[in-house]
Amino acid sequence: MNELKKTGIFIVVALLLTGAAFLRVPDRTGRNAAFLEQGKPFFSAFKDPLACTDLEVIDYDASTATAARFKVMFKDGKWVIPSHYNYPADAKDRLAKTAAGVIGLNKDTIRSDRVDDWEAMGVIDPLDPKATSLKGRGKRVTLRDASEKILADFIIGNEVKDRPGQRYVRVPDQKPTYGVNVKVDLSTKFADWIETNLLKIDTARLRRVAFDGTKVDLDRGLVPGAVETIDRKDPAAPWTIEGNLPAGQEVNSEKLSALATALGDLKIVGVRPKPQGLTRDLRTNGDLKITLTQSAVLSLQNKGFFPTKDGRLLSNQGEVKVGTDEGVVYALRYGEVVFATGAELSAGIEEDAAAKAKAKEKEKDKGSESRYLMVTVSFDPALVPPPHSAGPETSTELPDDVFAPDPKDPKWVEEQKVAKEKAERETADHQRKLDEGQKRVEELMKRFAEWYYVTPGESFRSIALDRATLVRPKSAARPDAPAGMPAFPPGFPGVPGGHPNF
Repeated sequence: MNELKKTGIFIVVALLLTGAAFLRVPDRTGRNAAFLEQGKPFFSAFKDPLACTDLEVIDYDASTATAARFKVMFKDGKWVIPSHYNYPADAKDRLAKTAAGVIGLNKDTIRSDRVDDWEAMGVIDPLDPKATSLKGRGKRVTLRDASEKILADFIIGNEVKDRPGQRYVRVPDQKPTYGVNVKVDLSTKFADWIETNLLKIDTARLRRVAFDGTKVDLDRGLVPGAVETIDRKDPAAPWTIEGNLPAGQEVNSEKLSALATALGDLKIVGVRPKPQGLTRDLRTNGDLKITLTQSAVLSLQNKGFFPTKDGRLLSNQGEVKVGTDEGVVYALRYGEVVFATGAELSAGIEEDAAAKAKAKEKEKDKGSESRYLMVTVSFDPALVPPPHSAGPETSTELPDDVFAPDPKDPKWVEEQKVAKEKAERETADHQRKLDEGQKRVEELMKRFAEWYYVTPGESFRSIALDRATLVRPKSAARPDAPAGMPAFPPGFPGVPGGHPNF
């Protein structure tokens, strides 16, 4: 009986071990399947980057426990950003590179097939409502075609420590996590998807800048201000200010250099849509004599802009008009200050109250503020250089023949023909420049009509100058300037290392 008992025990133990082994077979099979997928593309059917018409990136902010969604899509014949009122996504190269980069993503190395590893690898779905951890959530990227069919959908996590250039990647609703060579820049920043240079002014074309200090103050009403105008004939000429400067003062060339730099690189950090009625009027009228509805007036006033009864548009920070040799005149009106970060700065999207207050305090502590800016354009043909703008050449010597030329003289006839042809070419060239300038203004009117812009506070301080900053005492000039010569800062013609365009 003892031997029989022993035999029975051995049989039971063997059965238990066999059952345990059987229960573990599916896991091993899953591992084998994951290993077999190594080196294969994530989405083999997605081969044409042009098929993508909808790109969405979802990032997770653990500090606020919120998922930020950013989408770029093809709508009405152009790429737009829906979260920012369908603002044009000008960075088309980024779209093409992103789609092409996604097509090339392969399952390079299997790293895990355990859910417990997701947090450490940073591949928890940022949209997963069941996930309790605030840490370990990855960036989810989804590409769709025109029919809303998903072309690719995956979660990108942390960097793989032992594989430089690789990141942990998995497909939503799938357990395996792979190490993948990710070379795609999947930014959720608004500024990365647009043309951030607002005016795109070539500083060499700047000819005139007029500063109007007239402002609207909610407590004092209309506050008149002086108008100061500076101009120059060409890029190499010095800036001059209208009116006579007091004795012992000169134009502050350092401030004007900073002004030109700020105008040439005026950044967009946010946008807000204008009311439809206001947009329609600005598309056709450009600047003045616009008809406003009550909603348009309220929209303007909330941003720091105030229409007058005679059709003018004032702001609480004055106006700067910038003219180029193309005949384009940009009217820049700065409005209210904006303290915000993230989506609230770029799109005005309200955040959680606590997060919003925290962000504002942080920005105020740094002294980092932005301002609303309204841009309108108009055309001034007087800014386009006329034919013979340099004037005829003069000579103190008498010609060989001081008498009236013989109209039949072949030499004289040829000279007249050449002079006439030259005049006709210059006249035609001038007219071409006028036509191009008007066309440019029409294009800009359509571009600026729909939007209020939010721009950095430092650019406002460099552009919205007044008399006190436009001039300086001559004693403040550079000490190494030769006696009797005007002093120029580095970056101006005539100075070693001078800037050729200003």
